[in-house]
Amino acid sequence: MFAKRNKLKIIVLITLLFLLAFFLRIYGFNWDQSQHLHPDERFLTMVAADIKLPNSLSQYFSTSTSPLNPYNYSQYQFFVYGTFPLFLVKVISSIFHQDTYDQVFLWGRGLSAFFDSLNIIFLFLISRKIFKKKSRLVILPSLFYTFCVLPLQLSHFFAVDTFLNTFLVATFTALVYGLFPLAAVFFGLALTSKVTALYFAPVIFLFLLKKKNFGSILFSGFCFLVSSLLVFRLFQPYSFTDFFHFNPQFVNSLKSLNAYNNRQAWYPPGVQWLSKTLFLFSLKNLFFWGIGLSLSCLFLISFFKTNLKKIPSTILIALFWTIGLYLYQGSQLVQTLRYFIIIIPFLCLLIGYFAQNISYRLTLFFTIGHLLFGVMFLSIYSRPHSRVQATYWINQNIPANSILSGEYWDDVLPLYLPEKNNYQNISLQLYDPDTPEKWVGINQQLNSLDYLVMSSNRLWGSIPLVPDRYPVASQFYQDLFAEKLNFQKIMEINSYPGFALPFLKKCYYFGPTNFPGVNNTWFSIDDQCQYPGLYLRDDTAEEAFTVYDHPKVLIFRKNQ
Repeated sequence: MFAKRNKLKIIVLITLLFLLAFFLRIYGFNWDQSQHLHPDERFLTMVAADIKLPNSLSQYFSTSTSPLNPYNYSQYQFFVYGTFPLFLVKVISSIFHQDTYDQVFLWGRGLSAFFDSLNIIFLFLISRKIFKKKSRLVILPSLFYTFCVLPLQLSHFFAVDTFLNTFLVATFTALVYGLFPLAAVFFGLALTSKVTALYFAPVIFLFLLKKKNFGSILFSGFCFLVSSLLVFRLFQPYSFTDFFHFNPQFVNSLKSLNAYNNRQAWYPPGVQWLSKTLFLFSLKNLFFWGIGLSLSCLFLISFFKTNLKKIPSTILIALFWTIGLYLYQGSQLVQTLRYFIIIIPFLCLLIGYFAQNISYRLTLFFTIGHLLFGVMFLSIYSRPHSRVQATYWINQNIPANSILSGEYWDDVLPLYLPEKNNYQNISLQLYDPDTPEKWVGINQQLNSLDYLVMSSNRLWGSIPLVPDRYPVASQFYQDLFAEKLNFQKIMEINSYPGFALPFLKKCYYFGPTNFPGVNNTWFSIDDQCQYPGLYLRDDTAEEAFTVYDHPKVLIFRKNQ
C-alpha cells in the first residue's frame, strides 16, 4: 500500500510538472502581437498557409504533383526544413479552419510548446531507470528542464528545433529501456524534423554495442536503420523522387545551406560569426544564457565531485553525446545557440545525476537561482514586443510623412499596426561590401533622412567587430554612437529579462553594454523607461537570442 501511494504521488508530481512546463511555454505565446517577427517562423508560416492537403494517399506520395510539396511552389524552391512538424501543423490547423497566414503560426507555436513539454516526462523516465534507488533527486532533471531558458524561448517559436529535440530525447528514452523498435520510430521522426538528427547516430551505435552477441548487434542495427528510413520516407516524402532516389532539389538546398558556413561567403546573417572565437563563444552563450549561470555552476561543482568510474554506462553515453555535439558544433563557423538545444535535456540529466554527490543545501541553492532565472526570462513575454512599443512611440512622437531609415536585412519600423501613420522609408544597404559607390549612395540617403531607426542590434552589433571587412561601415557606427555625426539618439527601447517592480519608478540594468565607439558600462539607471524594475542586460548574447523576441530598438534624430 505504501509503495502504491508513493507511486501515485510521483505520477501526480510529474503530471503537474508537465502542465507547469506547458504553461510556461505558452505564456505570452502571441509575443509579437501577430507581427511575424521571427524570420524562420515567418517563412514556415507562409509555407504552411500556401500548401494544400492532398486528395489521396497516392497524391501524397507523388513528389511532382502533391500540393503538400513546398518544392511545387515557385516561391519555395529553397526548403531545408523537416516536413513532419509542417505537415502536423497544417493538418491540425486545417481541421479548425485556421491554416491561414494570420492564424496557422499560433498552432505552430502551441505544438512546439507541447512537444517540448514532453521532455519533462521522458527525462523523468530516464532518471527513474538510472538514478540511485530511492533517490529523492529523480525529479531534478525534469525540474531543471522546465525552467531552462533556451527551451523556454524556442518553444515560443513555430520552428522545427523543439520537435527535433523531443524526438531525440524520446529515442534515448526508448534505448534506455531496450525498446529498439520504438527508438527507431522516434529517430525516424527526428530525421523528419531536421536531418541534423544524423548527429545522434553514434549514440544509437553505443547502445547497440551493449548487446553482447555480434550477430544480435548486426541484426538490430539493420532493423533499426530500415525502420528509421521507412519512417523518414513516410513523413518526408518530397526528399525523394521515387522510393530510393533523393530529390535533387532537396539535396541542392542542403548544399546551399552548408555553403553559408564559410568565412569567404558573403551572407548578411553570417557577418556576426566572423569575429567569434571557436568553442569559447558557444560555450559562453550555452552556460550564461542556454542553461543559465546557476545551473552551470551546479554542473561544474557536482561534476568534479563525481567519480566517473562508478557511473552507469547510460550516463557515460549521455556525457559522450553532450561533449561530442558541443565539440563538433563549437568548431563550426556558425555557432548559433539553437543548434545546441539537442544537448540541453542531456545536460539537465547529467546535472541531476551528478547532484546526488553534493549536499542537498547546495543543490537547493543553485536550483532556486535557476528557477528565478527562468522566471526572469519569461518576463519578456509579459509586455508588448519592443518593436511594437517602438511603433506606438513613432506614431505618437514622429510627424507623419517624415523620412525614416531601415537597415537592409532587418525589420522596418513602424510596423503595420492599425494606428500606423504615413512615413517614407529608405533602406540602407550597410551589409553590402564597402566600396566608394556604396557610400556615395548611403551618404545621399543619410542627407535626406529625418530619423535613423535601428530595429535591433543585428548590424551595429556585428559590422564594427570586423573592421577589416567593413572599414568604412565600422567607422560609421562608431561615429554614430559617439554622436560625431549629424544624428542624436532620442529613444532606446529595451525588453530585458528581469522583474518589473513599478514601485521603483526606474529601470536598473545589470550587465555589459556593447555600443560601438563608446565606453560601455555594467550598470545603468533609466528613469524614463516604461516598465520600472530590475533587469539583466543581455546585449552581448548571441544575436539570435535577442533579435527575434526582445531586440533593442534605437531611434536617432537628425540635428537641425
